[in-house]
Amino acid sequence: MQRVYVLSAITALYLAAPIAAVATPQADDPPFTFRANVTLGRVDAQVVDAGNHPIRGLRVQDFILRVAEKPQEIRNFQSEKMPVDVVLLLDVSRSMGPHIRRVAAASHEALRALRDQDRIATMVFDRSTRLPMPFRPVLDAESEFESVLNRENFAGGTDITRGLLDAASYVERNARRDARRAIVIVTDDETERDRNEPEVLRALTRADSVLSALIAPDALHTGAAYHSPSSSDDDRPRDPYGDLYPRRYGWYGRGPRTQSAGTSQIANQSGGDSMAVDQASAFEQTLARIRERYALYFYLPEGMQAGEERSVEVSLTDAARRRYPDAQVRYRRSYLAPNGANETEHARTIH
Repeated sequence: MQRVYVLSAITALYLAAPIAAVATPQADDPPFTFRANVTLGRVDAQVVDAGNHPIRGLRVQDFILRVAEKPQEIRNFQSEKMPVDVVLLLDVSRSMGPHIRRVAAASHEALRALRDQDRIATMVFDRSTRLPMPFRPVLDAESEFESVLNRENFAGGTDITRGLLDAASYVERNARRDARRAIVIVTDDETERDRNEPEVLRALTRADSVLSALIAPDALHTGAAYHSPSSSDDDRPRDPYGDLYPRRYGWYGRGPRTQSAGTSQIANQSGGDSMAVDQASAFEQTLARIRERYALYFYLPEGMQAGEERSVEVSLTDAARRRYPDAQVRYRRSYLAPNGANETEHARTIH
């Protein structure tokens, strides 16, 4: 007798795994059956209107899915029922203090966008990355948020690419397999180190995580284009990480040369989005959008090898387009099959 299994929530974004157990279906999501040893993939997609507001209530019949330009049948469909694991990645370099505290002040209201089954972790970074708060239930996380910030002095430089890679590695190793995964970064997008968008995007794909960005203005004008003509460079002490080290002297001359880390571009390519951190409801809106994504499950193409990458396309049907003519669909545009040992090539111990 052939055995069948019922699926509710499986592996995370683009992660395919053989199904070998019975899962309990969500009350409002349509169950379906499939044969043992069939591997599935998942694409998470967000649909927004012209005002960047999420479009809710879409059905499986409203979506078209293609992998490597070939149409795929959507085998299951989930919306807001899935649990969520979120890493809040905070840039604690100099000049970011006011912006991070603004997010902290908004955290009480913002965390209401999450649910009891969701978890949140806090990571901070400047030139190195630290994990002051591992994944915890939302109710526990709120009480710990202020204490995390009180331990930071906002005096270091910044390596945004390293922070993103470390956050993705943490999500890959510690997020729940049945949870939707996300990283929310708060930064001014000014980094002293090289940017590497392809590497970060690949790490996000391995981690099955979307990136959302809350971008702050470059408040202290410490970017490469800024230089104080009234100060002599030769009179200032050298910083081993950059040109000069201004922060001890209350002086904002030519500090370590910085450039954009491409944070907004990475967020958009991962299927996420970005907004200004100084918008009153930015943090809350970001968490709500993470919850309001659609999960589309499909059978993996036959013969797909470990580590193989294929293009993915998600669009709305003509009928859905007539109802929502200005709709935009956001999703990651590549599918990466799991690759054994290479899955942890960026794993690092974070203290």
